[in-house]
Amino acid sequence: MINQTVSHYKILEKLGEGGMGVVYKADDLKLKRTVALKFLPHHLTANSTEQARFLQEAQAASGLNHPHVCTIYDIAEEGGQQFIVMEYVDGETLRQRIASLASQGNPPMDLKDAVNYAVQIGEALQEAHGKGIVHRDIKSDNIMVNSRNQVKVMDFGLAKLKGSMKLTRTSSTIGTLGYMAPEQIRGGEVDVRSDIFSFGIVLYEMLTGRLPFRGEHEAAMMYAILNEEPEPMEKYRPEISPELSRIVNRAIEKDPEDRYQSAADIVSEFRRFQKQSGRVLRPPSTPVSTAEIIKEGSAPHVQAGDTSAPRVQAREMAPKRTRLIISGSVIGLLALGAVVYFMFIPKAKPEKTRIDSIAVLPFTNVGADPNTEYLSDGISENIINALSRLQKVRVIPRSTVFHYKGKEADPQKVGSELNVRAVLTGRVVQRGENLNIQAELVDIQSQSQLWGEQYNRKIADLLSLQDEISRDIAAKLQLQLSGEEEKKLTRRPTENPEAYQLYLKGRFYWGKRSAGDIQKGIEFFQQAIDKDPTYALAYAGLADCYAVLPQYSGLPSKEIIPRAREAALKALKIDSALADAHNTLAFVHEELDWDFPAAEAEYKRAIELNPDYPTAHHWYSIMLAALGRHNEAIREAERAYQLDPLSLIINNLRGVTYFWSGDYDRAEELQRKTLELDSTIWVGHVTMGNIYLAKHMVPEALLEFEKAVRISGRRIEPLAALGYGYAVDGQKGKALDIIKELRQLDTQGFDPAFLIAAVYLGLGQKDESFAWLEKSYQAHSWWILLLTVDHRFDTIRGDPRFSSLVKRIGLTR
Repeated sequence: MINQTVSHYKILEKLGEGGMGVVYKADDLKLKRTVALKFLPHHLTANSTEQARFLQEAQAASGLNHPHVCTIYDIAEEGGQQFIVMEYVDGETLRQRIASLASQGNPPMDLKDAVNYAVQIGEALQEAHGKGIVHRDIKSDNIMVNSRNQVKVMDFGLAKLKGSMKLTRTSSTIGTLGYMAPEQIRGGEVDVRSDIFSFGIVLYEMLTGRLPFRGEHEAAMMYAILNEEPEPMEKYRPEISPELSRIVNRAIEKDPEDRYQSAADIVSEFRRFQKQSGRVLRPPSTPVSTAEIIKEGSAPHVQAGDTSAPRVQAREMAPKRTRLIISGSVIGLLALGAVVYFMFIPKAKPEKTRIDSIAVLPFTNVGADPNTEYLSDGISENIINALSRLQKVRVIPRSTVFHYKGKEADPQKVGSELNVRAVLTGRVVQRGENLNIQAELVDIQSQSQLWGEQYNRKIADLLSLQDEISRDIAAKLQLQLSGEEEKKLTRRPTENPEAYQLYLKGRFYWGKRSAGDIQKGIEFFQQAIDKDPTYALAYAGLADCYAVLPQYSGLPSKEIIPRAREAALKALKIDSALADAHNTLAFVHEELDWDFPAAEAEYKRAIELNPDYPTAHHWYSIMLAALGRHNEAIREAERAYQLDPLSLIINNLRGVTYFWSGDYDRAEELQRKTLELDSTIWVGHVTMGNIYLAKHMVPEALLEFEKAVRISGRRIEPLAALGYGYAVDGQKGKALDIIKELRQLDTQGFDPAFLIAAVYLGLGQKDESFAWLEKSYQAHSWWILLLTVDHRFDTIRGDPRFSSLVKRIGLTR
């Protein structure tokens, strides 16, 4: 479009492009001024929602008349293209300015400039909020600094006007993730305090050159914003005063009630701060040398831009022409007094800081022998379990830390991502019957090693060795253990070393989550029980395997799940405090007995015994959704996510629970994040396809289902989803081919009846669908528990046969 004339504007150059528009510099041929033109992107011009959002931006900003808000002159249309005419700002964004300073090796930004910009940004927000406008996307990219060092707040494309229609994006989060307030991430209501949080992020960025909440991917970033505290700004910039830190920290409080309640409040704080001379910088941590301060009785020369604390102090003294005349005898007396003081006054011993949180990373299997991989995993898991029994320390669960398995994880980075004070790493080397284990405990806050040790033992001594490691770690964490806690820490589930090794192998294969590996897990758990019939954890592991086997193998639940019940009850008879055994028993009550009150009681007991057990919250969430208790289901899914933000299956669960509740936009938003974490998770593509179908986006749904079928190797769930999609799209022949394939699996002992019923319903064959639903009911298929939330059955919800089936299952409240 360069050199083209649109209406009476001649396009000069392209300034930038974003998701909501393309911006050009242009000449206004009528009024003879330079302007900026923002065009709605071509791919969005046919989208009525995006056009409405584009118009809303113009309406929002045009109602503001303020020196620190980019002025909107007009909105026009030419050749079917809408564009906004706005003030041209000759300058750079705050992000560009911060990056430019960093590239030159300078501090992020002069402190006085940063405070000056803060006042201007705050005044712009005060103006917007006073007109009932919440910006919702405050970030350093949306704030310009012109050639006169004036701030201009821009881009009201996501602004929320009081009384305006609700415009939500279906493909992305409202706002920019690194700057979003916790309530925005949770999908809650936003108000002026959400803008204040984002403003606080910008303040932190201006002052330190970095964002306060960081992560390698979106899930880690969201976890940080929701759960972690930012590093003190003084860590990166020692001259920042406590008062300035207090203002910024209050702006980024996680609870909106704890933040500034209006932009006027924070502007007032910054203005007061500006007036207090000398408060921008902290006093220097070390005294300025006599030679530096006193040179011929005058203050030293200070170069412009020098912000080191001693030199700034000297620079502020210089205009006053203060001459410091201190005799050598006085200096000598002061020095002598200092020597006497430090010789005879005993130094206070620094108080030891107790470590209150730890992540135990998967120990590295040196040599990568697949036959000994179970050992490194098992040792890590055993230490996690031992430390989790203590009340005084928060231990990150296995399901979270094992996402770092096989990666060169930097402990400092991991500690920051998981918001823990300490990280334990280790290496395991096995040579025949000999074991060498090296362990290192790192203090994230002080960036120093707390402890490191090597252990050489026989593999037969593995149980006592792990007890020793756990005790050593507890001592280094500064935990004062009671006698009971000492017993808990070293409590052994078995005294048989062979049984223990077999148990570790069982857990190793159970964690791989494929039909063949789960079968191997069953074999190893059974061998462990044969070695020690009183081994409660081995029974619990066996119960877990049988509980998930139908889902991963397609084998009938009615035949497999009773074995899970038997194993879980044996585990609880030996040890009634095993949270995972209670959780598995809850699953059995739900899936096999359809006894939902009993299942709920067991889920609650599991959570009571171990509130930080993600799987309990995960499975409980699914049952709550099946019973129509969607708010509770979402709450449990969010709790599972908080405990294990890197779990793909739990990330998928969040999208599913919102989808089942009917919030398709939020479901799509979360599901995109799941697939960004790992695009090879087939269940994520099935969920996304179902969301698209519910939104009548059939071609997009078919693409997702086809991906899922390909990735999964034609598993029955994605195969049936694709068959239903074909049916809805009118491709009857392809749908019938998939039914034929599924019916062939039915004759081979698999359990696809519920899924076949869904495809028949997509073809409009209700009687066939009810016949297969009845078959699913008789087989006690675990799929049928999703009957009330599966959108594919929406067309028959008014049929008496559907109501009867729901009642017989017990899904009515």
